[in-house]
Amino acid sequence: MPVVLYQSFPSAGIQIECANLSIHRSTLQGECPISSIQQKRTRLWLTSPHFYPTYGGAQNRYRSYIPGLLERGLDVRVMTGTPQIQERSESDTDENWYEAAPGNWLPQTLLDGAPLERIRLPDSKNRVRTRIYYDALVQVCQRAVEGPTVAQLLTNMRPQALPWLRQLKESGVATVYSVSQFPTWQQKPLKRILRRRGYQKVFNAFDALVTNSEAIKAFLRDIGVTARIEYIPNGVNLQRFHPVRSEHDRQMRAMLRDQLGIPADHKVIVAVGAVMPRKGPDKVLQAWRRILPRFPNTHVMFVGPRAASQDPKLQKFGAEIEELVSASGVPEQVHFTGIVDDVENYLRAADISILASNREGTPNSVLEAMATGLPCIVTPFLGISEGIGKAGEHYMLVERDPEAIAAQLAQLLENEATGKSFAENGERFVVDNLDQQLSLDHYTALYEELANLAERRRN
Repeated sequence: MPVVLYQSFPSAGIQIECANLSIHRSTLQGECPISSIQQKRTRLWLTSPHFYPTYGGAQNRYRSYIPGLLERGLDVRVMTGTPQIQERSESDTDENWYEAAPGNWLPQTLLDGAPLERIRLPDSKNRVRTRIYYDALVQVCQRAVEGPTVAQLLTNMRPQALPWLRQLKESGVATVYSVSQFPTWQQKPLKRILRRRGYQKVFNAFDALVTNSEAIKAFLRDIGVTARIEYIPNGVNLQRFHPVRSEHDRQMRAMLRDQLGIPADHKVIVAVGAVMPRKGPDKVLQAWRRILPRFPNTHVMFVGPRAASQDPKLQKFGAEIEELVSASGVPEQVHFTGIVDDVENYLRAADISILASNREGTPNSVLEAMATGLPCIVTPFLGISEGIGKAGEHYMLVERDPEAIAAQLAQLLENEATGKSFAENGERFVVDNLDQQLSLDHYTALYEELANLAERRRN
């Protein structure tokens, strides 16, 4: 990790006009973090309307890249906003962000060695929210720095962003967008044509796209995207995600299970990700209830925020989840952890991993579970590829149906040798092919190449 220094500077205020609202830089006193000892040549902005805290897969993955990118000499910064009401998690509601008016900068913080700047955004999705976020992004990217600036945008790209993407290019900034999830695709022909044109316009406005899925790359080419596309596997931090090895690992496993009220001889099925319809937690619970008569000492653990707790549109779904839990007869055997920063410890406290999603890119939750030595059950999803290995060898692929999931769970619970074989094969696949260090090298090379483009553009 680079050494973090602090530099004192007088208080200052910066103001820009945005959508008839004033954006005010919070007055800062005293110490401001500098990301490392030496001046970085390339400034890299990682940016999303909601970067941290969140349980979005792309945001979590890029957050995990921050220390490695800093070590490779990039001046990494994070620019983000506040979530919409329906996107808020339990941890968001504990923050005092919502006392500020939209358009105000909130106090700067440090995230894994990188300065994080957050602007207060309106609570609902609208043009003002879009305008405030992108005006703020242009502002931070236009700050005077010695070296070139690269902006890495994440999640939910829409054609409405085009004017700001052009501004960034005109000001000498190189832009790259991460397509981490299979784009939604309309079924009606006219809407499909319009969606295709929208994707073409916005994606082709970037200097490069990066994706973690060969299937997504092929899809983008099929719909007419001509921009440069780099395929970079997610990578897994093998120092964090590994099976129980040490006495410390064993103690952490025992401590977490004790905190959750899980006896040492009980089995735990873990699902990592937001508790939302797309992820299929209802199907996991339905499958679990089917196996309870045969395997009464089996628990389910959901690691991630409960989307229904904040989104009014998901109240019915939330009620269905509660009913499934309470009607099981053993509600104490279902555990909702909320957002956690040490996912690896919760994985090591589990015995089987499951992903019952219907749409993903290359889900790191599966790869991290494999690296942790868990047998993994996966249901077919839009965007599935060999980026997560081969079905039947590295993981078990079953229909997205409670009966099918239950049958696979029962097989693993009654035949430990089957689970051990899949666990060993999955771990070996990740260790041999998906060390995060290789992905970080690839990202660094891409960012430095884009920095050269930004330098030429700026001069």
